[in-house]
Amino acid sequence: MRFAPVLLALVTLVSTGLGGTAAIRMRDRLHLLLGFSSGAVLAVALFDILPEVFAFNHGASYMPITALGFLAFFGLERYTAMHRAREHPHAVGAHEPELGAMSAAGLAFHSFLDGVAIGVGFQMSAAIGLLIAFGIIAHDFSDGLNTVTVVLAHGNSPRRAVFWLIVDMSTPVLGAASTLMFDLRGLLPFLLAFFAGSFLYIGASDLLPEAREHDSPLVGVATCAGMLMIYLITRLLRG
Repeated sequence: MRFAPVLLALVTLVSTGLGGTAAIRMRDRLHLLLGFSSGAVLAVALFDILPEVFAFNHGASYMPITALGFLAFFGLERYTAMHRAREHPHAVGAHEPELGAMSAAGLAFHSFLDGVAIGVGFQMSAAIGLLIAFGIIAHDFSDGLNTVTVVLAHGNSPRRAVFWLIVDMSTPVLGAASTLMFDLRGLLPFLLAFFAGSFLYIGASDLLPEAREHDSPLVGVATCAGMLMIYLITRLLRG
């Protein structure tokens, strides 16, 4: 039972890989994937992470941390844009590969926290650990999809998208393994709140505007589908 968190985190390798593979194979329909991913990322923050934060005692007191996560990604994006503008003034408004990599790194770190959440759940009880693990396995398909989509959306090559997909696949295992050495229960609400803010920024200010550049009405349908899928998964898992 001691290594159960790591064994369950290994299952996320499959679901994340399947999502990323689907995104790579369908990159000619990137606008639809962007719409779906934006809805899924926003839904993970609204229906998955934030309810977990509010489930803690004095959950509302962690909302400034959520704002900090949102502003941190906003600040990083502005810094990247200004840095690129100073070096290449003609490239203002172009896709920024660095921003795509930065967003993918944020998503990968969230996946690391997914693994931490599995381990922390098992530190509380086996039942809680299993519930958290099944929830993470269920929505990690969209994690792989989102990681590849956000990298491709900023003009990166498929090879770089595969690199970040591999990173995203491996981080839950590392996160779960880290909990075998440390008791991290006290930090979990702060970490969840911070990444709720970062996901709100990535979904609303990064992925969704990219999707809206395409005139197809199916983008809106894809966005609603991504949000609905995550909502139904969280409702099912929460009983």
